[in-house]
Amino acid sequence: MTVRWAAYAAYANAIAALAQILTSDGDPQTNGVMGLLNNLAGVVWAASFVPVAYVLYQRSRERANIVSAASFAFGLVAFGAAAFLEVSRAVGQLTFVQETIAYYPVLGAVGVWLLMAEGLAVMETELPRGPLVFGAVVGGLWFLANVFFGAGGLPSPTADASTNELTDYGSLLFDTAFLLQPFWGLWLGRALLRPPGPRVPEPRPRI
Repeated sequence: MTVRWAAYAAYANAIAALAQILTSDGDPQTNGVMGLLNNLAGVVWAASFVPVAYVLYQRSRERANIVSAASFAFGLVAFGAAAFLEVSRAVGQLTFVQETIAYYPVLGAVGVWLLMAEGLAVMETELPRGPLVFGAVVGGLWFLANVFFGAGGLPSPTADASTNELTDYGSLLFDTAFLLQPFWGLWLGRALLRPPGPRVPEPRPRI
């Protein structure tokens, strides 16, 4: 798996995330055409993380073999869970409410992977720092959202009124991360396709 394929996957991730946002106002209760498109975009979104995760693991394992392997395995479980929820909703095994409630901790797990994998890549690799730090911030928002949900309770997908302040803060962080995440994919894809700059030689010690 090359960095170029990871860049294409990052672009696909951004496009799929945008597609999910644009189709989120469809008819999820009856799972009409817009609902199915949303589920399809969700499967592509989850799958597109895999090449990115593998390249981050590949670049980090020389200096942090065990931690990078654990992070990669954790990410695969989170991505698989997200794809499973989308497919289950598309075939009618889950209701919209069930899928939505289950998605909160799954995206929390994706957030933990972003924090672990991209934080490790910042410390142990020479991959572009900017999008990695931005991705870690997005992951932190998803993680903190689930902390607030744990303290205040999960938001109800069918309730129009506010539940409590802690849940509202969690919802704000959750939605903010989801809106920021496509920019991470675009930034990461562009950065990975950019040719590396010339290395600056280290100064020789004076004798």
